[in-house]
Amino acid sequence: MNKKITKCSFCGEKGHNKRSCPQKPIDDISRIDSTNDEIIEETISISQNKETIIDDLVERQAYDIPIDIFLVWYQYKKECKLKEIRYIMDRGLNKDSITAYLTILQAYEE
Repeated sequence: MNKKITKCSFCGEKGHNKRSCPQKPIDDISRIDSTNDEIIEETISISQNKETIIDDLVERQAYDIPIDIFLVWYQYKKECKLKEIRYIMDRGLNKDSITAYLTILQAYEE
């Protein structure tokens, strides 16, 4: 079975797409105060734990992993990487089999 390699249409690098490109500029997050017509710039601070979740979601999109499989994988992420899940999907395993694989893998590692 041929494996589809994701290539970004924004920067041309492999492994992610245009939506998840790390080189894509962030949209302006300022807003206008309607009472004074002033532009209010807001800063966003995100904890490292949340950044890790965002990074995992970006990787999920790059590997085109369905969200329900990702949510099951997230419980077992110490046992395997998302690229391993993509490999398993490419081998033809359905969602139930992937869930069983992750559960068995956790028991096997213990």
